[in-house]
Amino acid sequence: MAKMESNQLNQLGDIFARFDMDHDGSLTQLEMASLLRSLGLKPSDDQIHSLLANMDASRNGSIEFDELVGAILPDINEEVLLNREQHMMQEADTNGDGVLSLHEFATIMAKSAVESRRA
Repeated sequence: MAKMESNQLNQLGDIFARFDMDHDGSLTQLEMASLLRSLGLKPSDDQIHSLLANMDASRNGSIEFDELVGAILPDINEEVLLNREQHMMQEADTNGDGVLSLHEFATIMAKSAVESRRA
């Protein structure tokens, strides 16, 4: 599993702490509902219960910080990868037509090879 950047982890920690009303290091169903509603979501009690059950790896009825990180990390990493791929495509597509020509492909592959040797 890929690592979350430290600033992302810190931001998530701040959000977690803000909604951990009783400061016990975990989010209850009520605290999780508050967090979701602050994001503009309006989940039903059943949806919140189901979400909690899926995230609660320790099966103690609440979500600890590491469980929250584990639940959202794949989504964050997928978004980062998509952004990288889009950036690479934009960089390679030098004429901006949305299609990589053989020349554009060869150029970006050569550039990648040179950069990987430097690393």
